[in-house]
Amino acid sequence: MSISAFTPIMPLGQLNPITPLSIETLPNISSGDGAQKTGPDFSEFLTDALSQVDALQKNADAASLQLATGQVDDLSSVMVALEKANLSLSLTVATRDKVLDAYNQIMRMQI
Repeated sequence: MSISAFTPIMPLGQLNPITPLSIETLPNISSGDGAQKTGPDFSEFLTDALSQVDALQKNADAASLQLATGQVDDLSSVMVALEKANLSLSLTVATRDKVLDAYNQIMRMQI
């Protein structure tokens, strides 16, 4: 039994040598800023959202105080203010819980 020589399908032709890269040949990359900001950053967004929740809570407190003192004739406006405050606080707590859960999952990751 004889083994015939393997012939490539396409001839390889001339191979170019690999040249090492140096820092001078790399494109100009600036370090520092990273991605450009296109809008408000996360801390500003979070601060605005928490201040809106706080404003809704204060509005609900004022509405309930006015109801208790008899200064409000319309009970529905007070209930709407209270429900807005309740829903916003519930959403804030749920968001906080999700963020803490995600943080804990990241901290449990094996590296």
